[in-house]
Amino acid sequence: MINSLNLVQNTTSFSSKKTKKEDKLKDETRILPNTMKTRLEQSTQKTMSAFIDYPIKGLKGDINSNFYEFLTMGIVPYLAGSAMFMIVFNALNLGKHLGAKDAKASAKIGQKMALGVVLYGILKNVSKHFVTKPIEMATGVDTEMPYQNKVYNLPKGAGENAQIEAQFQQRKIFDSKEFFRKDLLDRSYYDKVAKKLGMGENLNDSISETTPIIQNIVATSNAAKSLSSYAWAAVGVGLAVQDAWLDLFSAVSNRKHYASAKDEGFFSKLGGKLKVFGENSWNITKQFGKSAVKSCKQLWCGNPNSRGFMKHSGKALIGTAAGLTLGLTANTILRAKNMAKNTNINTIDKSKESTVI
Repeated sequence: MINSLNLVQNTTSFSSKKTKKEDKLKDETRILPNTMKTRLEQSTQKTMSAFIDYPIKGLKGDINSNFYEFLTMGIVPYLAGSAMFMIVFNALNLGKHLGAKDAKASAKIGQKMALGVVLYGILKNVSKHFVTKPIEMATGVDTEMPYQNKVYNLPKGAGENAQIEAQFQQRKIFDSKEFFRKDLLDRSYYDKVAKKLGMGENLNDSISETTPIIQNIVATSNAAKSLSSYAWAAVGVGLAVQDAWLDLFSAVSNRKHYASAKDEGFFSKLGGKLKVFGENSWNITKQFGKSAVKSCKQLWCGNPNSRGFMKHSGKALIGTAAGLTLGLTANTILRAKNMAKNTNINTIDKSKESTVI
């Protein structure tokens, strides 16, 4: 006897109500637009799942726990470790272990180091686009192309009570160099890549001709992203130790506090607090921008009291990161172009019909 199974749709929506056709499309495996909104949504979904859903499944011994979830949970120690460092750097200031003068000096150092953790993470991730965007413009290959992967878990229960739940994984098309999702890329994509690489148009088999080059681009760009991102992360730490940020720390500690009047109504008090919150947010954001610009100038120009290498260490740090990024990105593009050129030389003209005898 064949027992029926119930398919349970497990979806997450970030937008307003759509038509049935659009809703159906949204619930399938599909390529997503590589925009800031998509990256934010994917990052949020993966982070929330890594902290809440996946650990619970693993601890329960769920049969549907998989390697993707295990890798995604790597976000947890990364963020937890960052928070731990920020707390440790300011641990002495949490209690009354230091005098007023020493506590003030310690707070400046601790706050700079905590900011260094934040800027390290921000520049490490943002700087990857310094590599991927020029490569995409030159070759047509977006190595960060995101897609939503729909997977069906093993059934839970038995017989007619069995249910198969559909879940979504937030992935990138080129997560694997050898086994990237060719099925999600149509012929026009490979034609565009071939044209960008100078291989001509309307090739008989653009897929097979461009696939080895795409795999080479993915491999070399991954190495380039990894190396350059750590160089820019070091720049982030260098920026964080500049005295320009003291103005920001001062703006945060001296922010306004709302003092309610005696017998003030709830809505009046709420409105006053919201107004003060808005003013504080604006002032701190404005000061952050000023401090960021000023810290860049200080890192580049160096301490006026320094001499020799230390005077120009900031220039060396920024120059190393920029030069490494430029060189590694150029290497990826030139290798791809050279492979395309050799392909054209060593094969017949794919734009013309040929007869095999």
